[in-house]
Amino acid sequence: MTDAALAVTERAVERFTETYLKSLGAEITKEGRQWTVSLPEDAPTDLELDGAVLEIIDEPNDVEEGVFAIAPESPFVERMLDEAADRTPTGSLALTGERVEIQLPPWLTNGPVDVVDQTFTPYYDRRAVCALFHVGIETVSEYQREELHAVAIDLNDHEERPPLADTYLELTDDGQPELDEGRAIDEKELTDALDVAYTTLEDELSSTVRETRERATRAAEVELDEYRQFVRQRRDELSDEIDSLTTRIEDVTETIGTASQQEERVEALRKRKKLRAERDDLRSELDDLTTKIEAGFPDKRQEIRERHALTVRLRPVAATAVSYERGDLDLTLGAGETTISKSYGYALGVGVVEEVACDRCGQQLTAENPLDLDGKQTVGAACCDD
Repeated sequence: MTDAALAVTERAVERFTETYLKSLGAEITKEGRQWTVSLPEDAPTDLELDGAVLEIIDEPNDVEEGVFAIAPESPFVERMLDEAADRTPTGSLALTGERVEIQLPPWLTNGPVDVVDQTFTPYYDRRAVCALFHVGIETVSEYQREELHAVAIDLNDHEERPPLADTYLELTDDGQPELDEGRAIDEKELTDALDVAYTTLEDELSSTVRETRERATRAAEVELDEYRQFVRQRRDELSDEIDSLTTRIEDVTETIGTASQQEERVEALRKRKKLRAERDDLRSELDDLTTKIEAGFPDKRQEIRERHALTVRLRPVAATAVSYERGDLDLTLGAGETTISKSYGYALGVGVVEEVACDRCGQQLTAENPLDLDGKQTVGAACCDD
């Protein structure tokens, strides 16, 4: 997982539901895809869940009466996410060598060099906040995107740590032990970190929001153009109908003038009155359409704009204070008959924390320019490997 985002799929909803209910002190009894929940009397929730039955299901409307659906966009899940956003339950987690495996960078694993031996020596702990956000991007008309997105912010420098967010999601995804270890965090530290995480997430989503807004704008323009064509077509139809009624009225008027019997004359007068009323109604409709066309359809424009308006919701639904060890990663590297020892700054859950460059030309090592050995030098396989 590279972008620390989980589409709100059944699995993501299931995992978050379990985590949130346990943060309320709930006991969950699982029988297949059905859960029975027991809550303590003082549980900090407005959800009526004590003794409730929850079911993991694809379609929220397919559950039996009285059963809560664990499914994307189910009313129960939406209420739970809303409440979680208000509460933002916090936990703590300590990343140690027993819990997190050493993650070698792609500039090393993608190259011709073998890691003969590795040793991580921690020197001190760093602290971060991993915040889980419920992200909703939607228009009323045609688009909806729902995600649970994790952002990790280091408390020392308030910098984002994307690999740490990925590690956090992987740990919860793999069903690791409860997030109840490590050091707690005070309210101000948490608030400051969440503010940075919110701004960071806004920046990361800006291109998606911009593209979605542009797509919604184009859809609105198409809808307005279709409406404009419909109104003009209707205006032409009204003009034709008015002309037709005018001709019929003229014919009836002629009948009135030539009628030889009183009964025939009265019937013709009644018919002319009815035709004139119909024509007046059509003329009124035509005048109304003409006014709208000349004004540029302000009411319709507003209606279409509102229907295609973009709504972006970013709500933190959980936060975890994470302590992670930082130190040196000592590696013995081998290529053919050559072996050398190298040491890199490393943090558990984050990886190598320094940029590594080719010893010969200074170009940064990457997945596309992986590390190779030239004698005792470490060089880039793409830049200086002769």
